[in-house]
Amino acid sequence: MKVIFYTVPAHGHINPALPVLSSLIDRGHEVTAYSTSEFKEMIENSGAIFREYDSGNICFDTSIGSDIIPLTELILKFSLYALPKLIEEAKEISPVLIMHDTLSLWGRVTASFLNIPAVSVNTIQTIYGTDTNTFKVYSRNFALRTISRLYRFGNIVKARKKLKELYHTDKTDMLSLLMNRENLNIFTFPRCMHPDGDNFGEDCFFLGSTSRLRAGKRGDVLDSDNLIYVSLGTVFNKSRSFYKKLIKEFDGTHYRLLVSCGASYGKLSEMSFPHNIVLTKFADQTAVLSRAKLFITAGGMNSLCEAAAAGVPCLIVPQQGEQAANAEMFENIGGGMKSHGKLYAESTDIINTFQRNEKLIKTFSTVEMEKLMDILEGHMK
Repeated sequence: MKVIFYTVPAHGHINPALPVLSSLIDRGHEVTAYSTSEFKEMIENSGAIFREYDSGNICFDTSIGSDIIPLTELILKFSLYALPKLIEEAKEISPVLIMHDTLSLWGRVTASFLNIPAVSVNTIQTIYGTDTNTFKVYSRNFALRTISRLYRFGNIVKARKKLKELYHTDKTDMLSLLMNRENLNIFTFPRCMHPDGDNFGEDCFFLGSTSRLRAGKRGDVLDSDNLIYVSLGTVFNKSRSFYKKLIKEFDGTHYRLLVSCGASYGKLSEMSFPHNIVLTKFADQTAVLSRAKLFITAGGMNSLCEAAAAGVPCLIVPQQGEQAANAEMFENIGGGMKSHGKLYAESTDIINTFQRNEKLIKTFSTVEMEKLMDILEGHMK
């Protein structure tokens, strides 16, 4: 049977979804995945058919995740631009099921307009109401920036009115535009990482941490008894102020730091790093975490889940609101702590006091993929 998956073109959203696509393909289904050209190779390596979004002059800026108003504007703008072509191509493909990232409003609209069963894939802490624990967590971390952007809300009102007129779209309040709930909603992380996980019903399936199912990226590995792994992820790895602080606090200490910085390597390598801090473009994260005593991370959901599965504590340095929300949950379950700016002292404290939790490791190592496949096939006509 044919399935379409509409991604949000960002590593943190696509990576955890790829094992789901591969599992569908292993069961004999044909999966077509939409994204930007940056993710073509990754998607094709999963076995899916790649189709590129026609985004015109619209740029997917993944760094605006904490700016709720601009993010909503972008989602509405892209939906209105792309939907005519996406709907025609969906008619051509004729899928029995549409899957979409929770932020991919265009996926929900396409499925609803064509009356095709749809499933939402959630790689973030999804908010389904203003009276929820998650809304409270997000409010603490997003409120100030959102309030400062309210002058742009008029653009959203106009765009969602047009969307409703063209595609008879229901659920056009702010939360529904960002958190596109379906009859089945898959979460690619454990229930304990969602503030409302215990309150969700049967329409929410917590698959577990799929990031551990992906093939490891080849890269550097350091062998040290005092290894600290450092990575701010693919979007927020440009912060020179963070690296300067890292150098200042760890220069000459007994720790060895492996700092993975991706595409920022060229610029950052111009900085003077001491001998005990090794800068690398890519690291084999799975291999490094098997040896590290600590992971200093921005707090992306996938990174936290991988660390927890490896039994490695995290010192979380959030770079945006979603990561701060993740940090709250990770602290609550005993996986590490949010940094308050004293990197060396906090790292030493965590390393000296952290106790390996086998129950937590099992929770983050469990992925119920076969059960999900049975459920998904039940949603196919």
